[in-house]
Amino acid sequence: MSFLSEERNAELFEQQLLKLWRKGYVTSEEYARIKEANQTFINDLLAEYEQEEMVQQEAVVEEPVQDPEPVKPKKQKKVKTAEQIRERNITWTLILGVSILLITGLIVATSQWDQMGPGVKVFSISFVSLFFLALSYGTGRFLKIKQTAFAFLTLGSLLIPIVIVAIGYFELFGPYLSLFGEGRHLLGLLGTLLPLPLYVRHAFVHQSRFYVWVSFLFASLTVGFALGSLPLTMDAFYFGIMVYNAALLLVYVRYQNHLPLFMKEVPLYAQVNLILSTLLMLFFFESEVFYSFNLLLTASIYMAMVFVSKTKEYQFVFSVMIVYAVYQLVEHSPLHSVDGTIYAMIGFLYLGFAYAFKNHTFIEKVFKYTSGVVSLCAFLYISYESLLLRGEVDSWVLFAAYLIITANYLLLSNLTKNLVFSYMTPLFFFVTLWQLWELTEIGPLVLFLFFGAAAVFLYVGLWTKHRFLMPVQASTFAVAIFVQIGCLTYVLNEMLLGYGALQLFTISILAFFVKKKTEKPDIFMPAIWIHPIALSLSAVLFYESLISWIGRFAFPLHLAVSAIILLGIHLAWRQLKEQELSKASFYIGQITYIFAMLSFFYSPVGESFVRPLVFLVGIGIMLWFVLYDKQSFLWLFVSVTTLAFYLSLIDVLAITSFNAFVNYVLFVPLLLIGAGEFGQRKWADMKPYFYWLGHIIQPLVIGVIWLNQTSSEPIHPFLLVVPLSVYVYSALGSRREWEIKLMLYASLSVGFLMIVTIADYYAVWGLVPEVYAFLAMSVLTAGLWVAVPHSWKKRIEWYIVPLSIIGLFMIINQAAPLLVKELGLIFGYVILILFFIHRRKWSIVAFAPLLLTIDAWEQMTLRLNSDIKILLLVGCVFGLLAAGRKFYRYLVAPKYEVDAYSWTAVVYIGYIFTLTIMDSNVWVRIIPVLLTAMWLFVNAKKWNGKYVDQAFYTLSILSLYVAYLMVIDDKHRLIPDIIQAELQSIPILVVLFFLKRNTWKNNKNVMNHVRMALLLLIAGYLVVDAIQSHTIWDAWIIGGLSLSSMIAGLQLRIKSYFFVGMGVLIFNVMYQTRPYWGNVPWWVYLLIAGLALIGIASYNEWQKQQSDSDKPVERKLKRLWLSFKKWN
Repeated sequence: MSFLSEERNAELFEQQLLKLWRKGYVTSEEYARIKEANQTFINDLLAEYEQEEMVQQEAVVEEPVQDPEPVKPKKQKKVKTAEQIRERNITWTLILGVSILLITGLIVATSQWDQMGPGVKVFSISFVSLFFLALSYGTGRFLKIKQTAFAFLTLGSLLIPIVIVAIGYFELFGPYLSLFGEGRHLLGLLGTLLPLPLYVRHAFVHQSRFYVWVSFLFASLTVGFALGSLPLTMDAFYFGIMVYNAALLLVYVRYQNHLPLFMKEVPLYAQVNLILSTLLMLFFFESEVFYSFNLLLTASIYMAMVFVSKTKEYQFVFSVMIVYAVYQLVEHSPLHSVDGTIYAMIGFLYLGFAYAFKNHTFIEKVFKYTSGVVSLCAFLYISYESLLLRGEVDSWVLFAAYLIITANYLLLSNLTKNLVFSYMTPLFFFVTLWQLWELTEIGPLVLFLFFGAAAVFLYVGLWTKHRFLMPVQASTFAVAIFVQIGCLTYVLNEMLLGYGALQLFTISILAFFVKKKTEKPDIFMPAIWIHPIALSLSAVLFYESLISWIGRFAFPLHLAVSAIILLGIHLAWRQLKEQELSKASFYIGQITYIFAMLSFFYSPVGESFVRPLVFLVGIGIMLWFVLYDKQSFLWLFVSVTTLAFYLSLIDVLAITSFNAFVNYVLFVPLLLIGAGEFGQRKWADMKPYFYWLGHIIQPLVIGVIWLNQTSSEPIHPFLLVVPLSVYVYSALGSRREWEIKLMLYASLSVGFLMIVTIADYYAVWGLVPEVYAFLAMSVLTAGLWVAVPHSWKKRIEWYIVPLSIIGLFMIINQAAPLLVKELGLIFGYVILILFFIHRRKWSIVAFAPLLLTIDAWEQMTLRLNSDIKILLLVGCVFGLLAAGRKFYRYLVAPKYEVDAYSWTAVVYIGYIFTLTIMDSNVWVRIIPVLLTAMWLFVNAKKWNGKYVDQAFYTLSILSLYVAYLMVIDDKHRLIPDIIQAELQSIPILVVLFFLKRNTWKNNKNVMNHVRMALLLLIAGYLVVDAIQSHTIWDAWIIGGLSLSSMIAGLQLRIKSYFFVGMGVLIFNVMYQTRPYWGNVPWWVYLLIAGLALIGIASYNEWQKQQSDSDKPVERKLKRLWLSFKKWN
């Protein structure tokens, strides 16, 4: 075990020993003797550890190890000792106290700040500085808290230059030696020179690196302000600053072994001082041209520092300063007229630097990347300046600048092989190409860029073998594609369809060249598909040029012909052994023909035979599609095309009347299903797609028949027997369960529709409300349920339950008001629904009919007396509770089994509450509360969960307490005001006592916490009531109750009664004596708090430094506390 571990164990041993002495297990003499023995053991262990370390070091020196692999030390979390934690707490307490005192002083000072003169203000800042210095001396000399003393010392010391600045701001030394006067540099010299010796002393006394850096910083500022206060030129000032920097380095070289505290920081500070010197030069002088040469000189110094100090980061400073120097030189000299070209050539300047430092890999690499960044910035700057500020769009200088930048990035691509530079080269080439068009204006810009992109795409991106262009081949390929897509997007957006067709045709040719040239799969495969797609789209856009002589046949025919041409190209490619292009052309041709057929939905057709002709040819083309691809799902296209062809004959057959249209479309499902049955003899995969398309159309046909029934001369609704027969035939012929159910439920729904339409056809609904069709259908379905086998019964149950629930809802919410005699029919319907629900064991579904009965009761509001209605509803609650106890053991059981009856009783109770809430009789108003208590009591055992039954019994008793409160509130006129609050709140303690003794007897700890919370709430309520009444009798009552609570807590050893009583008693005394202490200013309390915190921190620090003598008072208090912890 290491010495650190032993030291930690010793600290823990001393803490444990101190606890034993404080609790009386060891005497003071034994404590001192054991502690002394433990300290001797630690000292001996330390000596052994140091000796072992020396032996190990000697062994390491004698036995050299050849290049051992360095092991990264594992960082361990530093564990603070108890003394360290205590010192930290004392420190923060002291800081908080001092902060509060400062805030108090600030409040007092700011309230009188406007009345203070400049001298008093400066004196106040000086006093704050001296106050911090005095605190530093006190905490360091007497309390021995070194960290806090150092913090106060830093605050006081750093306020000294602020005092000098304040003197200059308020012009206490006159307008010359002020912050904005002519002697401001001399004032700065005073502000930096005066505190400098003090900072140097702090650095030596505290061995503080912080004060070393502060001393260096103030020394540099002192030199800068001293030179600034002299009548020097800019060159002389700059020379002086450089002499100071050189002197700093010379001192380090000559005396680096002396004053190590300062000398070891000089190399790092010398680098920072260069930046500080530059800032001082900028602060004192302004001359752009000379400034640019100074920047070049400073940049050279930074570059020299790279080799002198071996610090690579200075290269970045050099690069930035070179750019800034060139900018200053160009903008403020005659070179401004050709600034764009010069800025563009800066990139080559950095490439020259890279060549000059080619023996230094890092420097060369950084200069190359800097060249790219600078060229990008130059492009952005000259573009913004030339295009937006000067408006020189057709400038040859701008063209030359872009060309130079392009050449720079091309050279960088060859030198670095960097992907970013490879993509920037073609990008800037196209920018140069755009600028060339601005100068020449050869044709439209979009075509100029497109064909330029096509040319560079073929030569550089595809065919080039030139070594200098190879690094940008892939990037040119990608960027050229992007430019062509952009041009195509533009012409399509501007509706220049002729240009678009030409560009797409060109893209198709380019795709063919790509396919022949490359073998990369990620390029080869897209090119194969782009070729026919571009041809197809080109043909589509070419329609605008043919519209003058083919317009009467419309756009769909043009698309169809284009698709047939593509299919012909497919055959041509197949003859030429181009299998990939042949396959792609075939699929694109098929897709184009599909779009041609779809376009009939939005494109008008002049001739009636065009649509059937296209669909008829489409049947053959889609059949070709299926036979070529051999995918069964493609039969869907054949079936849909067949349907479209059948419907397109409506215009040819001149079907104009609605009845004729209904009769025509009635047999569409039969046609499709029959075609599927006939065609499966040759193609087995054909039937499902015709079969299901027929069934998809069937609901639409039924909807058309339903719509026909609303006309003045409807067809006979008995025609619905045709779709009914189709569904019955499909249900009997299906083999999969979901198909059987789907067709069964569809046939039942058609049967329901027949009941509605036939009854309406013969005017039956004039005698009976139409909503009773649901009841009739439910009864007929129930009769069918009785007649069919068991397997069909289960299927019918899935239909009859939702149908009946919907029917019950419709009957209850019909337009005509319900009659009282209809209640029996409604409840009979509910029983029928519940019968099927119980057979399926759908307990959750039972909520629907049960809750709908409440809507029925609401319909009876105007037809039943209020008292009778409430009485019937109470009877329903009893009936629901009885049904719940009979059918269900639990309110919520596993597998989603829920007692819908008991939960519906809760809703009934809520409904009764809405009926009784405004009743004038309190005994009627408490009916829902009593029913709630009964519901909780009855269902307490019907919940399978821990503590749930106890919670139900608790809520039941609390419901009775609520009823008690309602009665008390109603009878408040008979009760004196002075005891109303007590009658309302104190009985809850009786309820709590009963619950603790009977219901929650095994949870005493929880009930203790509940009792505490309840006592606090009651105490708060009674105190607020007493304050609002504000009578002497209320004060006596509160005092008596709090005193009784304290006595009960003492006698019964209950903490909650004791503490709550004591707290209320103290508050009562403070409230009654408020006029005496309530008028003190609030900042006095802030002052008291600050003094208290400082006092506490000082006492704890003083106590920590005392010898461990006997403390009998502390030991007695601990024994009293241990006894008190045994209370309830």
